[in-house]
Amino acid sequence: MGTVERYIFAVTRRLPVKAREEVSLELWGLIEDLLEERVRGQKVSENDVKAVLLELGNPEDLAREYGGEPRYLIGPTLFDTYLTVLKTVGSIVLAVVQTVVVIRAFVSPIGIVEFIVSFLGSLVAASAQVFVWVTLIFAAVEHFGKEELDQAAKGEWSPEQLPEVPDQKRQISLGDPMMGIAFSVLFLVMYTMPQRIGVIQMAGGTTTVIPVVNLAMTSYFLPFLIGFIGITVIKEGCKLFWRVWSKRLAIISAVCNGAAIILAYQIFANREFWNPSFVQQLLSANVAPGSGAAEILQWLWPFVTTRFVYVIVIAYVIDTLSAFYRGFIADREG
Repeated sequence: MGTVERYIFAVTRRLPVKAREEVSLELWGLIEDLLEERVRGQKVSENDVKAVLLELGNPEDLAREYGGEPRYLIGPTLFDTYLTVLKTVGSIVLAVVQTVVVIRAFVSPIGIVEFIVSFLGSLVAASAQVFVWVTLIFAAVEHFGKEELDQAAKGEWSPEQLPEVPDQKRQISLGDPMMGIAFSVLFLVMYTMPQRIGVIQMAGGTTTVIPVVNLAMTSYFLPFLIGFIGITVIKEGCKLFWRVWSKRLAIISAVCNGAAIILAYQIFANREFWNPSFVQQLLSANVAPGSGAAEILQWLWPFVTTRFVYVIVIAYVIDTLSAFYRGFIADREG
């Protein structure tokens, strides 16, 4: 009954969420009755299923019957394409806005609060522009090309045109890649302002920051870090574009993860990346030398800095294995 499931999915996906379950059950009952009437006790074949579905007609027309005649700016013929273009252009614009703001902050350093305000303002403005222009273009096509679209929609329909029912195990939520891109860019932003990222000290009305990275080596490591973040953004962008795990996406993720691991080792395994005076500066500001806390700090800092790269490698290996499972094994199981 895979074809029946695809047909019901094609109908109900165009309906409000609260109505989908009820309509789905009703369609199952209707199709079973029509099949029983057609075969009269004989075994149901795939041809019988297709004949019944052809009798019911195009899922789009049936969805309109269940949902009433809606009023819309972008009609059902173009709506799926409209959403795809909106998400694709939006993700590209998001990446461009983030890159531009980061470069601007690096060239002309600003406060962290000012940076956040600037970033959010640019993002909201760019998102509004994308939404308005993409919507206007599709609305114009919908309005001026209505006759051609109606003729295309009335073309001969067949069950072979039914979409596949998405496998929930292989679906990629919108928030997953968006959060990956956001955190990657935020990490890059933090590195472009290393003098503001570290342990905050407040004394006598003065606030100072003990940086965790080596300020003298910022320019040296920046190209490696841009490559590291860029690879992550490319991987997350692919996930955002396709939204479903596949063999192709699993391979892309594995290649990106492999490249990211190499760059991560070049960055975080290098002692020059970390602030060599971090412990001394922290001890002089907070802890008396020779105390138990000082001994712990002197042991903990080298332990953390030399093993931080292992955490990243393990995370990327787990992500690669997960990608291969959802792209290959889950696909086979489905």
